[in-house]
Amino acid sequence: MTIIHVMEPFASGITTAVINIIEELQDFEHIVIHGSRTSDNSIETVQKRFNPNTKFILWKTVGREINLKNDIKAFFELQSYLKDHKDAIVHLHSSKAGFLGRIACWSLGIKKVIYTPHCGSFLRTDVSYTKRLFFRTLEKIASFFGGLVVGCGKSEGELYKNLGRNTTYVNNGTNTSYKVDMSKKKMQIVFAGIINTQKNPAMFNEIAKILKDTNDAQFIWVGDGELKYYLTSKNILVTGWLPKQKVDEYLIGSSIYLSTSNWEGLPFGVIEAMNAGCALVLHDVPGNRDLVINGENGYLFKNADEAVNILNKLLKNKEIVDKMGLKSIEIVKNNYSRKQMGEGYKNIYLTI
Repeated sequence: MTIIHVMEPFASGITTAVINIIEELQDFEHIVIHGSRTSDNSIETVQKRFNPNTKFILWKTVGREINLKNDIKAFFELQSYLKDHKDAIVHLHSSKAGFLGRIACWSLGIKKVIYTPHCGSFLRTDVSYTKRLFFRTLEKIASFFGGLVVGCGKSEGELYKNLGRNTTYVNNGTNTSYKVDMSKKKMQIVFAGIINTQKNPAMFNEIAKILKDTNDAQFIWVGDGELKYYLTSKNILVTGWLPKQKVDEYLIGSSIYLSTSNWEGLPFGVIEAMNAGCALVLHDVPGNRDLVINGENGYLFKNADEAVNILNKLLKNKEIVDKMGLKSIEIVKNNYSRKQMGEGYKNIYLTI
């Protein structure tokens, strides 16, 4: 059985999700059709993260933003790749692939189509209300062309079900083989990811700056990006892009994971932090809400002042923070393992 994964960005959590699915389902043939947008050094660098049996096709004309001329080109290019695989299962990842891919599959008579939004475009807060409404309308239009929507978590599944779509969900998952020594964790605050509008570095910096005056807390942003200039507080270390092993070392060595994200699907960064035994302090947005049991493995906050109050309390009590970190590990093993992710998608692939 052949699974064709179609994705516009070749980066971020979408890439991690596809890598994890392929690793867990090696009995299937996997073809990845991907765009050229990546936060890595090169497309080849990203491809090396995949199982060596994976086949790749570069989707040359696709881009993130809506551009009628380019999107028409991208549609016909994708259609040309899919026409020789009418018996395959097509798994569309992200909004652009979901829209163009469902129409392309419908036009070719491909029936076995799955769409995982990985955080729909209509959740973006960096665009106007009118544009979000437009994105929502595009989702509704695309749904008439078929396909099963499979959210990457409970919140995403519910959001699409509220649009009246045929929807289920499979939780994102990670490899749960970490061994964490809580006694070696430092009382420092970490985040891992790209420094962009979605991840809201301005709020992260605001929180760090307030705590610099009231607490001796060290903040670490593992990653890089075009909005790095927001992270000016003296108590923030920005590491730049690191190999996964080094990222894991920062997560395992830190006690608290702080996410100020403006919107999320079901963030791998948070799941991996839970797996590393971090207590969570997360901005109260869809996706993040799925991962926190308030007061047990962390807290949600609505603004910077709430986050500061939570962090001030946690930084004074390592015993409570460690207890929350152990609860995070338990939750990941029970609900967000790579194995359960693979099994969930396998069941869908075999029954769609």
